[in-house]
Amino acid sequence: MSDTLDGALPGITRHPGSGSGLESSTLPAEVLEHVAFLLSTGTEDQPQEDALTLLDAVVRRAAGLVGASEWASITTLRGQVLRTLVASHPNAERADVLQYELRSGPCVDAAVDDAVYVTNEIRRDERWPEYGRRVQEELGVHSVLAFRLQLLGDDTTAAALNIYSTSPYAFGDEALRDGTLLATQCALLVSAHLANDRAENLLHALDSNREIGVAMGVLMHRHQVNREQAFAMLRMASQDANRKLHDIATHVADTGELPFRRLRRSGGAPG
Repeated sequence: MSDTLDGALPGITRHPGSGSGLESSTLPAEVLEHVAFLLSTGTEDQPQEDALTLLDAVVRRAAGLVGASEWASITTLRGQVLRTLVASHPNAERADVLQYELRSGPCVDAAVDDAVYVTNEIRRDERWPEYGRRVQEELGVHSVLAFRLQLLGDDTTAAALNIYSTSPYAFGDEALRDGTLLATQCALLVSAHLANDRAENLLHALDSNREIGVAMGVLMHRHQVNREQAFAMLRMASQDANRKLHDIATHVADTGELPFRRLRRSGGAPG
Protein backbone atom coordinates (compact mmCIF):
# COMPACT_ATOMS: atom_id res chain seq x y z
CA MET A 1 0.00 0.00 0.00
CA SER A 2 1.10 3.61 -0.51
CA ASP A 3 1.38 6.49 1.90
CA THR A 4 1.98 10.25 1.69
CA LEU A 5 5.55 11.49 1.78
CA ASP A 6 6.04 13.32 5.06
CA GLY A 7 7.30 16.84 4.54
CA ALA A 8 7.16 16.54 0.76
CA LEU A 9 4.74 17.88 -1.81
CA PRO A 10 1.00 17.17 -1.37
CA GLY A 11 -0.61 14.47 -3.46
CA ILE A 12 2.57 12.39 -3.73
CA THR A 13 2.35 8.71 -2.88
CA ARG A 14 5.15 6.20 -2.55
CA HIS A 15 5.80 2.60 -1.67
CA PRO A 16 6.83 1.95 1.96
CA GLY A 17 10.58 1.79 2.34
CA SER A 18 11.29 4.50 -0.24
CA GLY A 19 14.29 6.34 1.13
CA SER A 20 16.03 9.56 0.28
CA GLY A 21 17.87 7.85 -2.54
CA LEU A 22 20.43 9.47 -4.82
CA GLU A 23 19.57 13.13 -5.28
CA SER A 24 20.46 15.97 -7.61
CA SER A 25 20.19 19.68 -6.90
CA THR A 26 21.41 20.73 -10.36
CA LEU A 27 18.19 20.14 -12.30
CA PRO A 28 16.29 23.42 -11.82
CA ALA A 29 19.05 25.76 -12.97
CA GLU A 30 20.29 23.52 -15.78
CA VAL A 31 16.89 22.69 -17.25
CA LEU A 32 15.44 26.18 -16.90
CA GLU A 33 18.58 27.63 -18.49
CA HIS A 34 18.34 25.08 -21.31
CA VAL A 35 14.68 25.88 -21.98
CA ALA A 36 15.40 29.61 -21.98
CA PHE A 37 18.29 29.09 -24.40
CA LEU A 38 16.17 27.03 -26.79
CA LEU A 39 13.34 29.57 -26.71
CA SER A 40 15.68 32.47 -27.44
CA THR A 41 17.63 31.06 -30.38
CA GLY A 42 15.17 31.96 -33.13
CA THR A 43 16.30 34.30 -35.91
CA GLU A 44 14.87 35.34 -39.26
CA ASP A 45 16.99 32.69 -40.97
CA GLN A 46 16.45 30.04 -38.27
CA PRO A 47 13.08 30.30 -36.52
CA GLN A 48 12.52 29.21 -32.96
CA GLU A 49 12.06 25.49 -32.50
CA ASP A 50 8.46 24.33 -32.13
CA ALA A 51 7.03 23.17 -28.82
CA LEU A 52 7.40 19.45 -29.58
CA THR A 53 11.06 19.86 -30.52
CA LEU A 54 11.66 21.84 -27.33
CA LEU A 55 9.83 19.23 -25.28
CA ASP A 56 11.96 16.46 -26.74
CA ALA A 57 15.13 18.45 -25.98
CA VAL A 58 14.05 19.12 -22.38
CA VAL A 59 13.12 15.48 -21.71
CA ARG A 60 16.43 14.28 -23.16
CA ARG A 61 18.36 16.88 -21.15
CA ALA A 62 16.55 16.12 -17.91
CA ALA A 63 16.93 12.32 -18.08
CA GLY A 64 19.70 11.47 -15.68
CA LEU A 65 19.37 14.68 -13.65
CA VAL A 66 16.33 13.79 -11.53
CA GLY A 67 17.68 11.59 -8.77
CA ALA A 68 19.41 8.55 -10.24
CA SER A 69 17.18 8.55 -13.32
CA GLU A 70 18.30 7.30 -16.72
CA TRP A 71 15.28 7.70 -19.02
CA ALA A 72 12.26 9.98 -19.27
CA SER A 73 9.16 10.28 -21.44
CA ILE A 74 5.83 12.03 -21.81
CA THR A 75 2.55 10.09 -22.00
CA THR A 76 -0.68 11.58 -23.37
CA LEU A 77 -4.18 10.20 -22.79
CA ARG A 78 -7.00 11.27 -25.08
CA GLY A 79 -10.26 9.37 -24.86
CA GLN A 80 -9.03 5.84 -24.28
CA VAL A 81 -5.86 6.23 -26.35
CA LEU A 82 -2.50 6.28 -24.58
CA ARG A 83 0.64 7.18 -26.50
CA THR A 84 4.18 8.38 -25.89
CA LEU A 85 4.67 11.90 -27.18
CA VAL A 86 8.46 12.07 -26.67
CA ALA A 87 11.02 9.78 -25.04
CA SER A 88 14.68 10.20 -24.20
CA HIS A 89 15.48 6.56 -24.99
CA PRO A 90 13.76 3.56 -26.64
CA ASN A 91 13.70 1.84 -23.24
CA ALA A 92 11.56 4.66 -21.84
CA GLU A 93 9.07 4.18 -24.66
CA ARG A 94 9.06 0.42 -24.11
CA ALA A 95 8.45 0.94 -20.38
CA ASP A 96 5.51 3.18 -21.33
CA VAL A 97 4.08 0.69 -23.83
CA LEU A 98 4.07 -2.07 -21.21
CA GLN A 99 1.79 0.13 -19.13
CA TYR A 100 -0.47 0.85 -22.10
CA GLU A 101 -0.80 -2.87 -22.83
CA LEU A 102 -1.72 -3.63 -19.23
CA ARG A 103 -3.71 -0.38 -18.74
CA SER A 104 -1.90 -0.22 -15.41
CA GLY A 105 1.24 1.46 -14.08
CA PRO A 106 2.52 4.66 -12.44
CA CYS A 107 2.28 6.90 -15.51
CA VAL A 108 -1.20 5.64 -16.46
CA ASP A 109 -2.44 6.19 -12.92
CA ALA A 110 -0.77 9.60 -12.68
CA ALA A 111 -2.53 10.75 -15.85
CA VAL A 112 -5.90 9.36 -14.79
CA ASP A 113 -5.81 10.16 -11.06
CA ASP A 114 -4.24 13.64 -11.27
CA ALA A 115 -1.51 12.60 -8.86
CA VAL A 116 2.22 11.99 -8.47
CA TYR A 117 3.44 8.44 -7.96
CA VAL A 118 6.85 7.25 -6.87
CA THR A 119 8.04 3.72 -6.32
CA ASN A 120 11.62 2.83 -5.48
CA GLU A 121 11.28 -0.94 -5.90
CA ILE A 122 8.52 -1.47 -8.41
CA ARG A 123 8.62 -5.26 -8.42
CA ARG A 124 7.56 -5.24 -4.77
CA ASP A 125 4.93 -2.54 -5.25
CA GLU A 126 1.44 -3.99 -4.68
CA ARG A 127 -0.22 -1.32 -6.83
CA TRP A 128 1.22 -2.62 -10.12
CA PRO A 129 2.27 -6.28 -9.58
CA GLU A 130 2.22 -7.44 -13.22
CA TYR A 131 3.77 -4.27 -14.59
CA GLY A 132 6.43 -4.25 -11.87
CA ARG A 133 7.44 -7.81 -12.66
CA ARG A 134 7.58 -7.29 -16.42
CA VAL A 135 9.33 -3.92 -16.48
CA GLN A 136 12.05 -5.18 -14.15
CA GLU A 137 12.53 -8.46 -16.00
CA GLU A 138 12.49 -6.92 -19.49
CA LEU A 139 14.21 -3.56 -18.89
CA GLY A 140 15.82 -3.77 -15.46
CA VAL A 141 13.71 -0.91 -14.08
CA HIS A 142 13.57 -0.62 -10.30
CA SER A 143 12.36 2.94 -9.63
CA VAL A 144 9.65 4.99 -11.36
CA LEU A 145 8.53 8.57 -10.79
CA ALA A 146 5.39 9.80 -12.57
CA PHE A 147 3.78 13.27 -12.53
CA ARG A 148 0.41 14.34 -13.92
CA LEU A 149 1.01 17.41 -16.10
CA GLN A 150 -1.36 20.33 -15.52
CA LEU A 151 -2.23 21.31 -19.08
CA LEU A 152 -3.59 24.71 -20.07
CA GLY A 153 -6.63 25.21 -22.28
CA ASP A 154 -7.30 21.54 -23.04
CA ASP A 155 -9.77 19.45 -21.06
CA THR A 156 -9.82 16.59 -23.59
CA THR A 157 -6.23 15.44 -23.04
CA ALA A 158 -4.33 14.31 -19.95
CA ALA A 159 -0.56 13.90 -19.80
CA ALA A 160 2.13 12.54 -17.51
CA LEU A 161 5.89 12.89 -17.15
CA ASN A 162 7.54 9.49 -16.58
CA ILE A 163 11.04 9.10 -15.13
CA TYR A 164 12.73 5.71 -14.92
CA SER A 165 15.78 4.29 -13.16
CA THR A 166 17.46 0.90 -13.09
CA SER A 167 18.68 1.70 -9.57
CA PRO A 168 16.57 0.86 -6.52
CA TYR A 169 15.68 3.76 -4.18
CA ALA A 170 16.57 6.27 -6.90
CA PHE A 171 14.08 9.00 -6.00
CA GLY A 172 14.13 10.91 -2.72
CA ASP A 173 12.65 14.23 -1.64
CA GLU A 174 15.11 16.31 -3.68
CA ALA A 175 14.31 14.29 -6.80
CA LEU A 176 10.59 14.86 -6.20
CA ARG A 177 11.10 18.62 -6.04
CA ASP A 178 13.34 18.61 -9.12
CA GLY A 179 10.80 16.50 -10.96
CA THR A 180 8.00 18.90 -10.03
CA LEU A 181 9.90 21.81 -11.59
CA LEU A 182 10.59 19.73 -14.68
CA ALA A 183 6.91 18.72 -14.88
CA THR A 184 5.92 22.39 -14.85
CA GLN A 185 8.15 23.13 -17.82
CA CYS A 186 6.91 20.05 -19.67
CA ALA A 187 3.27 20.95 -19.00
CA LEU A 188 3.76 24.35 -20.64
CA LEU A 189 5.42 22.82 -23.68
CA VAL A 190 2.81 20.06 -24.05
CA SER A 191 0.06 22.71 -23.77
CA ALA A 192 1.74 24.78 -26.49
CA HIS A 193 2.09 21.72 -28.73
CA LEU A 194 -1.58 20.77 -28.32
CA ALA A 195 -2.69 24.36 -28.95
CA ASN A 196 -0.64 24.42 -32.16
CA ASP A 197 -2.22 21.13 -33.25
CA ARG A 198 -5.71 22.51 -32.62
CA ALA A 199 -4.90 25.63 -34.65
CA GLU A 200 -3.54 23.55 -37.54
CA ASN A 201 -6.58 21.27 -37.47
CA LEU A 202 -8.90 24.28 -37.52
CA LEU A 203 -7.07 25.78 -40.50
CA HIS A 204 -7.21 22.44 -42.29
CA ALA A 205 -10.96 22.17 -41.61
CA LEU A 206 -11.56 25.70 -42.89
CA ASP A 207 -9.51 25.00 -46.01
CA SER A 208 -11.35 21.73 -46.57
CA ASN A 209 -14.77 23.40 -46.20
CA ARG A 210 -13.70 26.14 -48.61
CA GLU A 211 -12.64 23.58 -51.24
CA ILE A 212 -15.91 21.68 -50.84
CA GLY A 213 -17.90 24.90 -51.24
CA VAL A 214 -16.05 25.80 -54.44
CA ALA A 215 -16.53 22.29 -55.86
CA MET A 216 -20.24 22.37 -55.04
CA GLY A 217 -20.54 25.70 -56.90
CA VAL A 218 -18.83 24.22 -59.96
CA LEU A 219 -21.15 21.20 -59.98
CA MET A 220 -24.29 23.29 -59.40
CA HIS A 221 -23.43 25.48 -62.37
CA ARG A 222 -22.28 22.72 -64.71
CA HIS A 223 -25.03 20.16 -64.00
CA GLN A 224 -27.85 22.53 -62.98
CA VAL A 225 -28.36 20.84 -59.61
CA ASN A 226 -29.10 22.22 -56.15
CA ARG A 227 -26.75 22.24 -53.13
CA GLU A 228 -27.95 18.93 -51.72
CA GLN A 229 -27.52 17.20 -55.08
CA ALA A 230 -24.06 18.75 -55.62
CA PHE A 231 -22.88 17.53 -52.21
CA ALA A 232 -24.35 14.09 -52.89
CA MET A 233 -22.34 13.96 -56.13
CA LEU A 234 -19.14 14.75 -54.26
CA ARG A 235 -19.89 12.16 -51.58
CA MET A 236 -20.72 9.45 -54.12
CA ALA A 237 -17.56 10.23 -56.10
CA SER A 238 -15.55 9.99 -52.87
CA GLN A 239 -16.99 6.55 -52.15
CA ASP A 240 -16.62 5.45 -55.77
CA ALA A 241 -12.95 6.42 -55.95
CA ASN A 242 -12.21 5.49 -52.31
CA ARG A 243 -10.69 8.95 -51.80
CA LYS A 244 -11.27 11.62 -49.17
CA LEU A 245 -14.06 14.10 -49.83
CA HIS A 246 -11.56 16.97 -49.60
CA ASP A 247 -9.39 15.38 -52.31
CA ILE A 248 -12.37 14.97 -54.62
CA ALA A 249 -13.44 18.57 -53.98
CA THR A 250 -9.93 19.85 -54.75
CA HIS A 251 -9.90 17.90 -58.02
CA VAL A 252 -13.28 19.37 -59.04
CA ALA A 253 -12.21 22.90 -58.06
CA ASP A 254 -8.96 22.59 -60.05
CA THR A 255 -10.28 20.80 -63.16
CA GLY A 256 -14.02 21.29 -63.25
CA GLU A 257 -14.34 17.52 -63.69
CA LEU A 258 -15.89 15.03 -61.29
CA PRO A 259 -13.84 11.81 -61.13
CA PHE A 260 -16.92 9.64 -60.90
CA ARG A 261 -17.08 6.53 -63.09
CA ARG A 262 -20.82 5.97 -62.75
CA LEU A 263 -21.52 9.63 -63.59
CA ARG A 264 -19.34 9.45 -66.73
CA ARG A 265 -21.02 6.23 -67.89
CA SER A 266 -24.55 7.62 -67.41
CA GLY A 267 -23.66 10.97 -69.01
CA GLY A 268 -25.44 13.04 -66.38
CA ALA A 269 -25.77 13.92 -62.72
CA PRO A 270 -27.19 11.36 -60.28
CA GLY A 271 -30.74 12.00 -59.30
